[in-house]
Amino acid sequence: MTVFIECVIACLLFTGVVIIATRSRREAFVNDYPPVITKKLRGMGMIAEKPPAKKSDIIRKIVAIIIFAVVFALVLRFINGITTFVEGALTAYLIWLAVDWYDFFVIDVLCAPFDRFYRAAKVSAFERSAVWFHFKGSVKGMIIGIVFAPVVGLAVMLL
Repeated sequence: MTVFIECVIACLLFTGVVIIATRSRREAFVNDYPPVITKKLRGMGMIAEKPPAKKSDIIRKIVAIIIFAVVFALVLRFINGITTFVEGALTAYLIWLAVDWYDFFVIDVLCAPFDRFYRAAKVSAFERSAVWFHFKGSVKGMIIGIVFAPVVGLAVMLL
């Protein structure tokens, strides 16, 4: 039951981070939109012709992963009482997976019709290429989680 509550809290915190991060500069996340959207937005002059550098995207995501790893380790160790590597890694991956799927289903697909870029491009959030783009991103997230979880498990064990 504790892990379920933590999954819900993690999803809510993730939503808050997304809202805060995109409030002032939505364009910084242009690489997170499907090409079908970005092509139309570029044609309309709503976003820059050159997308943000992938390097800055990767740096932003690595910093977030490090912060999340520390937070996950602290929560799992001091709230859940987890002390072993395996239990810490598995629990961290389960929470990571819940947030990854939440990001795909809720943020990227169900909330997309309310996104100003989708509305401006007049593209359905349920268009096959848009959903496929986000699905591939979710699979990448699952793979990143496979690397993330052992780091958290190690941190839990060392705390």
